[in-house]
Amino acid sequence: MAQLQAIKSPVDSDTLGITLLHEHVLWQFDDSRRKESIEFAAKLLNDAAKAGVKSLVDLTPHRRIDWYMEIAALTPVNIIPCTGYYHYKGFLSQALAAFSEEQMVARMVNELTVGIDNTPVRAGIIKVAGVDPVLTPWEVQVFTAAAKAHLKTGACIATHAVAGARQQAEVLQRAGANLNQVFFSHIDTEVGFEGRTIREQARYLEGIARRGGGILLNNFGCTFYTTPEHETYLMHHLCDAGLQDKVMISIDCNWTWNKDGKIEFEEEANHPEAGERTYAFMMTDTVLELLKGGFTDRDIQAFLIDNPRKFFAQSGN
Repeated sequence: MAQLQAIKSPVDSDTLGITLLHEHVLWQFDDSRRKESIEFAAKLLNDAAKAGVKSLVDLTPHRRIDWYMEIAALTPVNIIPCTGYYHYKGFLSQALAAFSEEQMVARMVNELTVGIDNTPVRAGIIKVAGVDPVLTPWEVQVFTAAAKAHLKTGACIATHAVAGARQQAEVLQRAGANLNQVFFSHIDTEVGFEGRTIREQARYLEGIARRGGGILLNNFGCTFYTTPEHETYLMHHLCDAGLQDKVMISIDCNWTWNKDGKIEFEEEANHPEAGERTYAFMMTDTVLELLKGGFTDRDIQAFLIDNPRKFFAQSGN
């Protein structure tokens, strides 16, 4: 058992309950809509709590932690914040982007062990991202820094890995990271298969899982990203290969205010059904679809309770 840093208070890994490992409480920080943003975020979390969700990992490293503190006070859901870096463009100040590797490590370690933005709220996980199949030199630096911060603190790592998960794993391992404390997100997104068939993609992911890496799938309800048949094929393949403990699921719920001043979920403008993909969607829709797809209640418990608990039990943060 390990103790994780949630925004309101520490939480033991054994008591996380149903956990969504890759979510975004907020993605956009518009000061003119602060009150409305906080209220809407809290509503989504409270709807999730009513559906059974107990804990949520926020993987927005460009966050405003004071907003998160207000949201956390309005919901019973444990919100575990992150440190780290997302894509270079559009999310980082030039000063942060220009950090040396040593400065990146120091920043992440400070946010994991002291606090974020001069508050006592500490990060509970490291988030890093790659865009294309081959990491850029800057991304290699970020992943290397994340591995070093992980070694210094024991914190787990989550990556954005639509493509290039294998190279991400290699860079992290080369820097000393324990892949049992890493999961790779969005690996079910078909545009990231790099020309592989679904069967080849399943074997590709199996190779990463056999090296210790967690495999996080999150495109449930996103038929425009991944077909339901491919989603369940990947999960069944990993489970049948004896790697059920490496399979993790989430929704990756994120929304912003659009140009008309309305709340819009990712891809909702082009695919209206995407507006249904809230945190609660995991319990109200996804779980039911997985049961129809041949998974059992015991499997669901593994994906949403046991595997997150085991993953974070290794954390030394």
